[in-house]
Amino acid sequence: MRIRVYGAQPDELGLYEEAKSKYGFSFEFAKGTLNEDTVDEVKDCEGIILVTTCKVTEKVVKVLAERGVKYLATRSAGSDHVDYEAVKKYGLHCANVPFYAPEAIAEYTILVALWTIRHGKKSWNMIQNGDFTMQGLKGRQLGRMTAGVLGTGRIGRTTMSLLNGFGAKVLGWDPYPNDAAAKLGTYVTKEELLQQSDIVFLHCPLTPDSYHIIGEETLAQMKDGAVLINTARGGLVDHAAVLKALESGKLSGFAFDVYENESEFVRKKKPLSEINDPVFKALLAREDVHYSAHVAFYTDGAIYSMIEVTLENLKEYETTGACKNEIKEEGV
Repeated sequence: MRIRVYGAQPDELGLYEEAKSKYGFSFEFAKGTLNEDTVDEVKDCEGIILVTTCKVTEKVVKVLAERGVKYLATRSAGSDHVDYEAVKKYGLHCANVPFYAPEAIAEYTILVALWTIRHGKKSWNMIQNGDFTMQGLKGRQLGRMTAGVLGTGRIGRTTMSLLNGFGAKVLGWDPYPNDAAAKLGTYVTKEELLQQSDIVFLHCPLTPDSYHIIGEETLAQMKDGAVLINTARGGLVDHAAVLKALESGKLSGFAFDVYENESEFVRKKKPLSEINDPVFKALLAREDVHYSAHVAFYTDGAIYSMIEVTLENLKEYETTGACKNEIKEEGV
């Protein structure tokens, strides 16, 4: 099978080189991303490896089908960047990586949570300006907080386990509760979690039901001075509403590794002056906000697992025409 690969980093090329003999694949590496403007570059391949910055709309899927592409494999657990209904309509198949080292994202989640509640950005800015005092730097201890986790799948459960290690009181909510998470915290309603939590962690998939799960209405339900952490999907958060909550003091901190409109700049070198998004810029300017460019997953172990499962998915498609990791529902 000939495969076009999007999003490959230079230090990953060795893994693809090894895969040539292991799976019998050949690869071509795209320099940009896949979207409606670049889909015409796709030629002479049966499989495509996607990353989350790709935008696989119905128009893209239609062109891919016309050009003989059969299989899509996204290097991610989330699949909200793929129009799955279009994939089915045009007879293609698409698989994801259901999990690939949840520890990587959970560890990063705790890292940015600690940085936020200990005023890391403000402290750094003070030092850069020659201010070595402690003014305004009194932080909070995670172990003295009630932590709410929205989404108790593998990553959410791993975060819950780490929170237990700090001694936090852990609450969980998920439309599909599971016994493993119930052992790590107390399941409550979404409203109860928002009302009781000092810090809220988002670990939900992005679906039509979870879109802007944090917005004006849910922010109003949260404790005054609560902290919000999102290392899941940008579309879970109404960022304009979060900005207002920070300005009013309703939220005392916000850390996000994902942004709803991030495809404009993530994985690119782009000056802030060229990003036409006043809400994003206003968030970045705040000392109570920490942002990173979708890197929570980015560890050696996670990348190896992600690529390995993606290639296994394509090999399974090639061999049997089916795949155990085929996406069954849009956004999941």
